[in-house]
Amino acid sequence: VPGVYEDLDEADLVVLVGSNAAWCHPVLFQRMIANKQKRGARIVVIDPRRTDTAGDADLFLGLKPGTDGALFCGLLVHLADNGVLDRNYIALHTTGFGEAVARACAVAGSVAATALATGISESDVAAFFQMFAQTERVVTLFSQGVNQSAQGTDKVNAIINCHLATGRIGKIGA
Repeated sequence: VPGVYEDLDEADLVVLVGSNAAWCHPVLFQRMIANKQKRGARIVVIDPRRTDTAGDADLFLGLKPGTDGALFCGLLVHLADNGVLDRNYIALHTTGFGEAVARACAVAGSVAATALATGISESDVAAFFQMFAQTERVVTLFSQGVNQSAQGTDKVNAIINCHLATGRIGKIGA
């Protein structure tokens, strides 16, 4: 994932997808916790399993296995529908944005559709979408549970699309 370790210190929202960082990346996880304690950063954990990492989360999304892509497709649709896009960044650094949003809409075109696809409550889906939309400095980290699956490329693409759509990449804390 593009980024530098210092982003973990400067992010206002850290999203961990399929990662039990407390056990598998304890030094980095302690940086995230220090950021939470010092700066008030929030942590979202997205994982079918409630791991030790989830114990420190502000929001835990216990989705059905294999539905990470649907969650982030729903997020992309939410960002587009609510104008939380960096149109300049999209124009300069991406291709096929319209097609990506259309495909995401076909997968999870609303909060309700995302909740149904992932098994997460509508209120938790909406809370996550709102957190992401309202926070400029977001770091999303994913581990092998995401990219080493039959849909790994699609899942990673869905995550990165949300950062590209908002221009939240290559900046301090993002």
